[in-house]
Amino acid sequence: MKRLVFLSLSLLTLLLLIPGCITIQLPAGQPPVIGTFSSSPSAINPGGTSNLVWNVTGANSVSIDNGIGQVNAAGTMLVSPATSTVYTISATNFTGTVTKTSVTTVNSAQLNPTQPNPVSFLVTSVIASISPLTFTGACPKTFTLLATITANGPGTVTYRWEREDLRYSDVKSITFNEAGTQTTTTQWIFSETSTNWLRVHVLTNDVTSAPVYYTLTCE
Repeated sequence: MKRLVFLSLSLLTLLLLIPGCITIQLPAGQPPVIGTFSSSPSAINPGGTSNLVWNVTGANSVSIDNGIGQVNAAGTMLVSPATSTVYTISATNFTGTVTKTSVTTVNSAQLNPTQPNPVSFLVTSVIASISPLTFTGACPKTFTLLATITANGPGTVTYRWEREDLRYSDVKSITFNEAGTQTTTTQWIFSETSTNWLRVHVLTNDVTSAPVYYTLTCE
């Protein structure tokens, strides 16, 4: 019995010493795992953006198609496709490559033929006038300046008076509740003999009135 045990152990030792006699099966590698790949929001309007979000484990390299390329194993990226797009993420290690897709849908533009295009608020006309146009006498003299402004709808107009010698008033404003014409009055005191022009400069859409001339002679 002892001889039989000794021979068995000797045979096992010999087999272990001879290369190729015993093959040890190593456990197989695991493929990458794409835990998350999604777009938020999944549907956008034309010109909008969606946020791609992903999380991958066990990969040596990760990439996303549609021109994005190599990315980190986890991350986010804003995309703004012009049309509905299927994005594919690929995760690779020595066992191979796994993929997952996410769709970003671009909504079709909804046109309502009965809805007119909005019209920008504009000043369509501005007229300046001065009273008096000519004065001779004691100075200083107060002149009355009138700005007649026409707008195409509701909104607020900002404007100022400007003089030929580059002097100008503080910025003023007038509010329209609807399309129409309004006249505003401003007082300007002059104390030196001069002949100049004045005009109204509408800052809202950068238009000016025709200049109106006045003459002041101080005695």
